[in-house]
Amino acid sequence: MSTTRLFDQDAYLGEFEATVERSVCEGGMYRVLLAQTAFYPEGGGQPCDTGALGTALVTDVQEHGGVITHTVSAALPVGQTVEGRIDWARRRDHMEQHTGEHILSGTLHRLFGAENVGFHIGSPAVRMDMSVPLTAGQLAEAEAQANAVIRADAPVRCWYPAPEDLAKLTYRSKKEIDGAVRLVDAGGADLCACCGTHVSTTGQVGAIKILSAQS
Repeated sequence: MSTTRLFDQDAYLGEFEATVERSVCEGGMYRVLLAQTAFYPEGGGQPCDTGALGTALVTDVQEHGGVITHTVSAALPVGQTVEGRIDWARRRDHMEQHTGEHILSGTLHRLFGAENVGFHIGSPAVRMDMSVPLTAGQLAEAEAQANAVIRADAPVRCWYPAPEDLAKLTYRSKKEIDGAVRLVDAGGADLCACCGTHVSTTGQVGAIKILSAQS
C-alpha cells in the first residue's frame, strides 16, 4: 500500500478528508496511516507539516517506501473518515522558503557553476550548502538577480514528465532517482528534481536576503 500524496497535486490544499487505514500505539503516541494525505512528510531539506486529524494533533509526519505515517496525540479508529487540517502558516512559510531556495540555487549555478549539495529550511532562515567558495561580490550579484526573478512574478511549475520527455531535459538533482521524477521549474531560474511544496508564482516568495556566508 502507498499513500496518495495530495500535496503533490495541490500545495495550497489546507483541509481534506481521508480514511484511516491503520492506527497503532507506540510509546504513548499513535502512528496513523491514511489512504490519502495533504500532510507533507519530512524530506528533501523541508520539515514536515503539522496540524490536526479530527481532534488529534499531528506532531510528526514521515515517509518510508511510499507509505506516509502521521504521529498523532490520540487514537483514530480504523475505517473512520477524518478531517485533516494543515497548520497553514507553517506550510506557507515552507513553500515560500523552498521556492526561494530554488531561485537562489539556480542563479548561483547559472552564474558561477555552484552546485547546491544540501539545504535545510529552518526558522527564521534557510541554510544552503554550496560546492564552491563564493565571494561577497558574487553573492551580492546572485541575490540581485534572484530578486529580479521574484519581481517578475513568473509561474512556478511542478510536474512529473513522461520518461521520454525527461530524457531531453537538463535539470539539477543531488542523487540518482529511480522511477518517476518530479521536476520544479522556478520561474525559469531553476529546473530541479524536488519533492517539496512550492508557491505558484515567484512573486509570492517576497524577497531573498543573504544574511551570512562562511567557508
